[in-house]
Amino acid sequence: MRSLAKRILTNSAIISGLTFGHAAMANAQEIPIETLAKLPSVSSLSLSRDGDYLVGLIGKDGDDVLSLAVWDTADFSKPPKMVKPSGGVEFLGAQALKAGKIQVFSRKKWSGSLAGCGEGKAIGSTKTYLTKTLVTDINLSEFSEPFGYQGKKRDMSEAEKICSAIVGTGQLVSTLPLDPDHVVIAQSTGVYDRSVDYFKYNLKTGEKDKLFTNMDTSKEGFSLLHPKTSEILAKNFSDYGDGRYKQKTKIVTADGSFKTQEKLTSDTKSRHNVNIIGRNDNTGKYFVSTDQFSDKIRIYMYDANTESFDSSPLYSHPEFNIGGIIRSSSERDFGKVLGYTVMGADIETVYLDPVLKAAQSKFLRQYPGKNVTISDWSQDRTKMIVTVDGSDMPPAYFLTTDGKAFKFLGTRIPELAKTSLPKTELVYYNARDGKKIPGLLTMPRGWKKGDAAPPAIVHPHGGPWARDYAGWDSSGWVPFLTSRGYAVLQPQYRGSTGWGRDIWLSGDFEWGQKMQDDKDDGAQWMIENGYANPDRIAIFGYSYGGFAAFAAVVRPDGPYKCAIAGAGVSDLTQTKRLDSRNRLQRAFQGRTLKGMDPMNNTDKASIPILSFHGDRDVRVPDTESKNFHKKVKDKVNSKLVIIKDQPHSLPWTEKMQVTALKAIEDFLENDCFNG
Repeated sequence: MRSLAKRILTNSAIISGLTFGHAAMANAQEIPIETLAKLPSVSSLSLSRDGDYLVGLIGKDGDDVLSLAVWDTADFSKPPKMVKPSGGVEFLGAQALKAGKIQVFSRKKWSGSLAGCGEGKAIGSTKTYLTKTLVTDINLSEFSEPFGYQGKKRDMSEAEKICSAIVGTGQLVSTLPLDPDHVVIAQSTGVYDRSVDYFKYNLKTGEKDKLFTNMDTSKEGFSLLHPKTSEILAKNFSDYGDGRYKQKTKIVTADGSFKTQEKLTSDTKSRHNVNIIGRNDNTGKYFVSTDQFSDKIRIYMYDANTESFDSSPLYSHPEFNIGGIIRSSSERDFGKVLGYTVMGADIETVYLDPVLKAAQSKFLRQYPGKNVTISDWSQDRTKMIVTVDGSDMPPAYFLTTDGKAFKFLGTRIPELAKTSLPKTELVYYNARDGKKIPGLLTMPRGWKKGDAAPPAIVHPHGGPWARDYAGWDSSGWVPFLTSRGYAVLQPQYRGSTGWGRDIWLSGDFEWGQKMQDDKDDGAQWMIENGYANPDRIAIFGYSYGGFAAFAAVVRPDGPYKCAIAGAGVSDLTQTKRLDSRNRLQRAFQGRTLKGMDPMNNTDKASIPILSFHGDRDVRVPDTESKNFHKKVKDKVNSKLVIIKDQPHSLPWTEKMQVTALKAIEDFLENDCFNG
């Protein structure tokens, strides 16, 4: 289905009239809405391959957009070069490349007819954003769009031209780290023919050498390029047989032909994760990330010649998935595995390289209990960006040189640098049918075991094929709530990914049913363990989490006193119809969208509901919230807030965030526990 997001999307009340030991302190420590809503002070930091320049985005007080900044790493006494976007353009992210170039991701508001292109409406006007990948140099003197659509526009209608800008946005495919000037880019050649050209692109001159054409990306596409030569090593393709779709893999052989590897097949019945993530050039074997042999994802070595896996995994964890491997792009040890990631409560990076491990250890001694990641480094690994964060600490960034000298680059929210925030803990509870459900629990600031049970929010993530992490919540919702005295449980209900196949697959066909039971059972677990006051508990979710909030409104005998739905899906039938436009999406996920449909049960609405929704949301149109509100407003206290210009996913502007947070705060204080 649509990616109804949340690591990006992951209520608040004055606790009047409640006997709550730390209520006064919690209210005194409320994080101001404006603090959480403001643009990040610094973000999207990266180093050039030679380490000579540092790139990032800066949010300056008073600005409503982020500025692009470039620092000379040899002399931080000089202020960075900066440019602020104009003409309604917003910078979303940036990446330092090489040859003095920078990649910038941007967007701009657009409204008009899309005739069903992308996620736009088939009939009528769509309010959305156009995104572009731009390239500039370290002087920030000129911005170009070298990766954009390359088809013929002369005979296109205006709708087709805009569609080409939406679906034909090019992308950087490989940085070719050992090549000083070239990268590999992909460019669409047609709006409807789904063909893509791949080029070796010279960052200095703009010249392109065509490598190959992928004629129909809906049927076949490459899955692995050699990072040195840009040679295609593996391809994915879809096949239909035995009554189900299969995703298969071909791997290149010694003579340059491709051989199908049946053992790397996933289908709509098994739905195994099977991903080729690299090749060991010394042995010729491939690194494969898969859960074919375990409930959890592990990394195995795979021999394409013998079509066999090694008997034991290369990297595994008894409780959690392995997220991936980190490999060297330096000439001296190109391709060497430097570390791997473990997807536990948060993403933990385990470094095998002694230089990276030493840098991580140094910062862990200074910031015990925090998540320390070497987020980028120069090719020779003498300069590194170190990111330190946690559920109780917004990301802070440092630049180290030769593992000794380090410079503090900034923090996402400087106002919270010295604020004592609560830590998020991984917990487990049993659902009513005995299934063990993971959850992330964050108690209010200042609360301790033995205090009176606080008010609480059950906060399901979007997706539902997604998961939460215990790091800093970039949406700001969890620290917003806990600073106002709320306990927050983020249930990793069945249907969530990242916690094993059992949890994931058991969500099939259970929308609003067993998936919803897991959330309700999490609320009951909080109550039984003194983490939640049964008379002051609510559910708040965004995207799929908004569906869960709508479902809670119409499910009888639920534990919640109110619900808050952000950009929620309310009409399961309509959602399934829209998702059926993509054949593979329909086969793999669309078929699982079955269960209790809130729109078919609005006559059972029994608790107050706040719905908020962006009017430029094309992933989940705002009609989902409007129609549900219209159906239930005469039965329960229902409030609807439409947020001007807000898209589905982060980033959002300060004004958008303030509008949503104030609506949540007002609803919890005045409507949730008083109706």
